[in-house]
Amino acid sequence: MASRQRELRRAHFRKRATPYVYMAPTMIWLLAFMIYPLIFALVMAFKRFKLQKGLTFWNMPWNGLNNFIDAFNDPYFLLSLEKTVVILVAAVTIEFLLGFLVAWLLNKKQIRGDFIWIALILSPMMMPLIASGNLWRMLLDMRWGAVNALVMFLGFKPIDFLGTIQWSLPAVIFVEIWQWTPFVIITLLAGLRSIPEEPKEAAMVDGASHWQAFTHVILPHLQGQIMIVLLIRSMDVVKTFDIVYALTFGGPGQSTTVATFYLYRQAFTQFKLGYGAALSWLIFIMVYLISYVILKLFRRQESAI
Repeated sequence: MASRQRELRRAHFRKRATPYVYMAPTMIWLLAFMIYPLIFALVMAFKRFKLQKGLTFWNMPWNGLNNFIDAFNDPYFLLSLEKTVVILVAAVTIEFLLGFLVAWLLNKKQIRGDFIWIALILSPMMMPLIASGNLWRMLLDMRWGAVNALVMFLGFKPIDFLGTIQWSLPAVIFVEIWQWTPFVIITLLAGLRSIPEEPKEAAMVDGASHWQAFTHVILPHLQGQIMIVLLIRSMDVVKTFDIVYALTFGGPGQSTTVATFYLYRQAFTQFKLGYGAALSWLIFIMVYLISYVILKLFRRQESAI
């Protein structure tokens, strides 16, 4: 009887422990590659790094909140945040509107071989970011680029897209839109094709106009996809680095120096690792707040419905 109870306890223990065993590799990976670096960066944000022989992480002098205070008093960091917000608002807005329009047309018009068109539309998103930046740096080159060849063919003077303050930031925004609008298209197209026809037909039978059917039937069904698009793209734009690095290297001047690129310069070219860690946490908080606002907004709309 006692042995039977021991076997039952062991079986019960194995049953309860099995999910944790399956989760263990993932949790170990998270601890090793995500949680530990976050804690390390947090501790580093309160220290002052000096490039000198024999200096280790443990004997770096504590700097308190000075790194964060310096960040809020740093005009170049504040300017980089401003550039980041400009790219965020412009790129995400245009990507969403353009992506919604293309997804609507693909869903409305039954194009033969639409899978071919979808594959072509998705091709920019498949390119590595650094490759996209180098590609468009060649295309937008003032002397040899194909875009300026077209500009001169139309009878205009060549434009220095990457070497002037007037055009450099719009060029970065354009490449962001070119690369990531396909993600918006495919996500919203999947949402549009998942909407059943019955609610739309019922709304039209009840006398609703096309606009009313769109706002009261289609948009509510797309809230999940719209939230995913805005959430992922907003977080990605705040973390933009590769395209800026390859396209303009933050120039000319500070015209395309976004927050992540300014962090890179401070931490890895000027070796201000403590200051760079503080900047990384401020950018992390910015991403978190943007995500929180978007999720809160959509949850409020869902509760209203």
